[in-house]
Amino acid sequence: MNVLAYVHLRNIHHSTGAGRVAKNLVEAIHRQPDVQLRVLADRQDHARLPADIGQPWASLQYALFDRDTSRQQARWLLLRRPDAQRYWTDAHITFCAGESFVPKGRSRLAVTAHDAAYFESGIHPTGPAAWKQRWKWRYLYAVLGRDADMIHTVSAFSAERLAHFFPALRKRIRVVHNAVTPTFFQPPTAASTLFLARHGLRDRPYVHVPGGLSFRKNADLILEAWPLIARERPDLVLVVTGHVHEPYRTAASRYPDSVRLLGFTSDDELRDVYHGALLTWFPSRYEGFGLPVVESMACGTPVISSNNAAIPEIAQGHAILLPTDSVQAHRDAVLDLLRDPSTRARMSAGGARHAAAFTWHRAGENITRTFRELV
Repeated sequence: MNVLAYVHLRNIHHSTGAGRVAKNLVEAIHRQPDVQLRVLADRQDHARLPADIGQPWASLQYALFDRDTSRQQARWLLLRRPDAQRYWTDAHITFCAGESFVPKGRSRLAVTAHDAAYFESGIHPTGPAAWKQRWKWRYLYAVLGRDADMIHTVSAFSAERLAHFFPALRKRIRVVHNAVTPTFFQPPTAASTLFLARHGLRDRPYVHVPGGLSFRKNADLILEAWPLIARERPDLVLVVTGHVHEPYRTAASRYPDSVRLLGFTSDDELRDVYHGALLTWFPSRYEGFGLPVVESMACGTPVISSNNAAIPEIAQGHAILLPTDSVQAHRDAVLDLLRDPSTRARMSAGGARHAAAFTWHRAGENITRTFRELV
């Protein structure tokens, strides 16, 4: 089976979230024994990025277009040309590894859609930027409603919400869960001590907030609850990995002794942060999957998260799940879990067993199976 995978190379380099999912998913498809894969990509990105991304990207076969990725995407959406056969005559499946569109020609079109967050209320701040994004997504999904043969999404929750907003897609939606990068199943290395020491964390107990600070990740609750937690545990540090939006960076700077903003971390560095944490705190307002939940579990670190969206489906009883609007509940849960090493040990063992089912090998097998149903 010949798969032409459209990938935004710039989005999978030093990537988090959806970019890391696209990278791992394409690699998993590439490893399937009956799949011949080519990557459809921006020529300029291809000239500078695959070697930095590493294997197998440096040695994959590529089909390239000359326009910038954004301009090429607009051309495909508005003009419906050139189609997939222009890039690979023998492609059976054209696969968009994120929310995007390529005219399929004689191939079948499969597209990954992570969630319906831009169509939900109260998930993103209101304003012109959110309305612009919502309009763009609506136009994209209108095109996919006409042309896509299959929509891959990452949870039963996301499948239901996408079908709610776009009923015409319901029968074409298939669920294949995300997975955990193998790095997170491995123990920390000797370099871990150096990385944590550089940030003053080697000898400090800390709580880890992955995914950065933003409205969607419930930064308001985190920054309201943290001073209440730190008052009871002044020895604790709050460690935030990922991008921090303004004004949350300014708000976090009020606590220079107890908050560390690490920014982007590599998978190896992120694994080390998970391993060193007493617990992971991820009170996100909305997740189509909730990758930090299973990543933390793979590292043996107990999780406190939200009781909404896809997180209960993914956690399956192995995390403490709380309402997204209760500062007191999160404050109490963090402090209670910190005081209870036996519960942390039980959650660590159960979470690690649970996370072991979320492998990219399995995800690759499952999504390739959905491709075979189309050809």
